[in-house]
Amino acid sequence: MNDIRHAPGEGGVSLRWMTRLLSIVISSVFLLIIFLAITNEDKPRGPAIAVLALLALTIAGCFAAWKWEKAGGVVVIISALCLGVAVYSASLTFGIASLSSLLLLIYVAPFLVIGVLFWVCGQSPGRQSGRKE
Repeated sequence: MNDIRHAPGEGGVSLRWMTRLLSIVISSVFLLIIFLAITNEDKPRGPAIAVLALLALTIAGCFAAWKWEKAGGVVVIISALCLGVAVYSASLTFGIASLSSLLLLIYVAPFLVIGVLFWVCGQSPGRQSGRKE
């Protein structure tokens, strides 16, 4: 009877594309860090390898979130939290525990923001079932 259709607002589209643009920028910066770490003369060792692997997994989750926003956002959030544990562990191992909070802010916070934004974008009506309204 009351068939009310919600037109996609400009806010939804702009938030979705802002999230995707932000994920490209942040992922590009961290892909550069991975590339430089791998091609450096001093190869990564110990906990640094775990940090780089989790960083690559988190970036892959960001790109998967383009297709599956809600599930991808959850994957990015979970992998960012795991990345935080690995970064903290690596900071303790390499003797830079005094910088651990800064490292957590640099490595984890951008991906947590991206994950939450993708999750919020996946909450919009019509996106879960795949139908367009």
